[in-house]
Amino acid sequence: MDQLKALEPQRIGAAFRPSGSVGTRRAMRALRRVPGLLRKPVRLLIRLFAPLTAKTKFLLISLASSVTLLGLAEAGGVLVSPAGADRQWALNYQFSGATEPSSVSLSLLQDPAGLIVLAVVFVTPVFCCQQVRAIADFVPMNERNGGAAQLSATQVKRLNLLIARTNRWFGALGRRDVSSVILVAMAIGAASLYTFVNTHGLMETWNRTDLPDSVWRSEVYAGWWANQHTHPELALALCAAGTYAFYFLTKQLIMGVVFAVFLKRSAALGFGVTPNMAFDSDGFWGLRTLRQFMLWTYGSALAHMVGLLVLFMVWLPAAPWMLFLIVGVMVLDTLVIVYPSSIGYHSALAVKQAYVRSLYESNRVPDDRDAAIAQVWSASVLPVATRRAMTGLTLYLLVPALLSLVPQLFQRL
Repeated sequence: MDQLKALEPQRIGAAFRPSGSVGTRRAMRALRRVPGLLRKPVRLLIRLFAPLTAKTKFLLISLASSVTLLGLAEAGGVLVSPAGADRQWALNYQFSGATEPSSVSLSLLQDPAGLIVLAVVFVTPVFCCQQVRAIADFVPMNERNGGAAQLSATQVKRLNLLIARTNRWFGALGRRDVSSVILVAMAIGAASLYTFVNTHGLMETWNRTDLPDSVWRSEVYAGWWANQHTHPELALALCAAGTYAFYFLTKQLIMGVVFAVFLKRSAALGFGVTPNMAFDSDGFWGLRTLRQFMLWTYGSALAHMVGLLVLFMVWLPAAPWMLFLIVGVMVLDTLVIVYPSSIGYHSALAVKQAYVRSLYESNRVPDDRDAAIAQVWSASVLPVATRRAMTGLTLYLLVPALLSLVPQLFQRL
């Protein structure tokens, strides 16, 4: 009988494939253009981690980008507020009695909303990378657990056709022309969002001074570290970082939809999430890969929710349409999380039920049989506890609705 092929989600981009010796040599040649002061530590990092895994590459990119951004802010004098300056930190006005500010400062390290947004930006590709690794191990994981043992030759053939079709979708997402279109679209989106900030200023909803909202938001923007008029290099860096995050987030969501479709169709063919009922090899009945996928997906959704809330509730003026936008993104994230989890739950539940039926039909001593059945049902069907998952999902849905009321309450103080 033919062997099942593996999913290849790493096709969505060259960055998700490990760098071999050829890639390492290219990186070393590219270092010749780097100033001598930075060349040695970068070369040391490449040799230390070579061959580079996808996760390592993204972590190094995040580290280099963070250091570059901090260096640009320091060079521009907006890393922290200058000593002795008459400008006051924007958030001081939220808690002090000053109601007529003369000048407002919002440097990089004094902009908590900006730091949260940047943290989400740099961690987004890592979330995507971890999901790629988990999806790539989905078929081997279920094969190790015996999920393919009962498949007929016809089922294996149909599954391989489905896997090949899914891999073609992953490959189409990683094509240069498709990637270029996504990159340009995300660059336009990031630039449009920055233009909105440039036009409407910052922190309008958080005005506790006697100044009109339009004047307050302009004052905050004038002292902002990414002001395009006074610090164009940092404004460009922020737009580039936004494009970087939106690009990988878009690919992550599309990959999630493609995988959800595959999961539904493969389950219909008799190959779904299969716990190993004979041997608990990893503490989760052979489903540790699935657990990692679910945890990284939940973490990604939570991080993006926090980033969106900070962006739309702190930086930008809070408005009803922003809540609908946030809810729309949340619903999309939820579908990518809940729908595959539901399919996986029913597949794993069917395997457990079949195993329990086999125990009832066996010739075991009743006490041993009952103990074995109790052990089967003592563990949750999925490797993430259902009750905790539902609690997290409830918080995920309710927190934005509650936080959307904060600006309105704040203005009444």
